[in-house]
Amino acid sequence: MKIAAVLAVISISSLSIYLALAGRLSDRAPVAEVNGSPITVKEFRSELERQRASVIDSFRSLYGAEYGSHFWQTSYNGETPEAAVKKRALDDIVKFKVELGLAEQHGLVQGTSYEDLQREMAKENGLREAALKAKQPIYGPVRLDESAFRNVYISKLRINLKEMLSESELKASDEEVKRFYEQVKGTPFIDEDRIRFQKISVSYRDAKSGGSGDQQKQAAKKLLDVIRQRADQGKPMSEAAKAQQTDIAGSLIRYTEEELNANTAGSYFKTQPTLFSILAGGLKAGEFSGVFDEAIRGEYVFIQITGREAFGYTSFDNVENDVRKSYVDQAYAAYLTKLADEARVEINAKYYARISMP
Repeated sequence: MKIAAVLAVISISSLSIYLALAGRLSDRAPVAEVNGSPITVKEFRSELERQRASVIDSFRSLYGAEYGSHFWQTSYNGETPEAAVKKRALDDIVKFKVELGLAEQHGLVQGTSYEDLQREMAKENGLREAALKAKQPIYGPVRLDESAFRNVYISKLRINLKEMLSESELKASDEEVKRFYEQVKGTPFIDEDRIRFQKISVSYRDAKSGGSGDQQKQAAKKLLDVIRQRADQGKPMSEAAKAQQTDIAGSLIRYTEEELNANTAGSYFKTQPTLFSILAGGLKAGEFSGVFDEAIRGEYVFIQITGREAFGYTSFDNVENDVRKSYVDQAYAAYLTKLADEARVEINAKYYARISMP
């Protein structure tokens, strides 16, 4: 009788384990396909984590939603944060897959799957580790996490794609480029304004690993929001930063006084593109920017303009190459949007529905 009872317990336990495993989605299960390229459960969940913080911030600002145990499944104005984050994740992966597919068509990559991306990341990190051992210069962190690698990887592919497509699909006549210049010369082709500004930044990138977790990003954003509120209330920028000077979850506060001019514009454009676009956007002396994410540097930032002196527009002849580059940038973005809109996206409704936010 005792042996039979033990066997019965083992059988029940084994059945419970089997049912639990059977109900668990495999990491390789296809949530959707984009032009035939699968989006696996693991890839989709990784993208959900990338979108997590922005959706939490969005629902907090729109509805005053507090993050807690039931946050993701609570309905706000007929929409749940879980539905929103899944849609954002899917939309972003579709765009990413379309761009990778374009790179594959032009012979720049050998595959567009999540496993292909993981292999490329391992290869890149191996090269960085080898360079470190050989005491060679390394640009950026020693080891890239998935989010940072994806940005670096797609940025390199994008440069080559723009160059290739500028001779085919995106090729523009001289007349088209001149018309483009007349439309946009008020922003990027000013004969560099001299713009002085104060800047406060909070890093969310771990100094040791070079990675950035969701908690680090949320802590950095929350910290800078507090500093921004102090500045709004009239506290000088330097004092607002000093009042919160601390190191929270790897988030280091930095206050600087800087200037955009003819000599520094190129550097800002390459290394701090979001800041550059905000400076070119027409903020007046005394005005603050909103808090923004400078992803290349792994930090949240806001600025206050302290002085601005305009010098007029640069003639087309002096900036023709830059105008053509800007034209291609804008045309490329529009081309990708068109390809994403036309992409064949097939969702596996059964698997998509079973993925939930923890």
